[in-house]
Amino acid sequence: MSDTALLQKSPILETRRLILRSFREDDAETVVSILRSPLCAETYLLPDYPTPKDALPLWNRLRDLSADPDRFVYAVALKTEEGDRLLGFLNEQTREGGVVEIGYVLHPDFWNRGYMTEAVGAVVGELFRMGASAVRAGHFEENVSSRRVMEKNHMEPIPQTEELDYRGRVHRVLYREITREAFLTRKEEDRRG
Repeated sequence: MSDTALLQKSPILETRRLILRSFREDDAETVVSILRSPLCAETYLLPDYPTPKDALPLWNRLRDLSADPDRFVYAVALKTEEGDRLLGFLNEQTREGGVVEIGYVLHPDFWNRGYMTEAVGAVVGELFRMGASAVRAGHFEENVSSRRVMEKNHMEPIPQTEELDYRGRVHRVLYREITREAFLTRKEEDRRG
C-alpha cells in the first residue's frame, strides 16, 4: 500500500438490508468458518487452515484492521430484528495513486441474494467520499458471480490481467474498475431518473 492519503472511513455504512461495520468478538466463529470454507477458498485467496485455531491469527488481524479508521476493512452484516448477522467482509487489497483495489468474500450460505452487490455499492461510494480516484477489483475469469457484482456496480473491464498459480491451477485474473467521474455521472443520471 502506498502513502496515498484518503480521508478516514466512516465507522458504519448502512444500506437497505446491510450494515457494514467493524468486526466484533462475536463474529469470530463466522469469520473462521469463512476462512476455512473450501468454497470461499476457490475464489478468495486464502491459505489452508486445517483447524479453526489455525485461522485465528488472520481473524485477529482482520478484527484489528477493521477498527482502524485509516484501514479499509468492513464486516458485512445483515440487519435483523435482534441487531445484525455477519455474512462476510470487504477489504482493501492495495492503494496506489488514488486507486483502491478491494476484495470481498461472503459465507456460501448467503451467495446469490444480492448482498455483496449491495455492499460493494456502499463501499464504492464511501471510497469516493474518502477521496479515491478509482475503485478496482479482480476476479478469476471463471468466477461469474464476482464479475456480476462488479458489473452491477458499473465497474468496467480494464486491460490489466494476470495469471495466478493458486491451489495447483493457473487462473486468469480479470480486473474491472469505476472512476470517480463515471460514478458521479452515473449518480447524476440515477437522480434524474
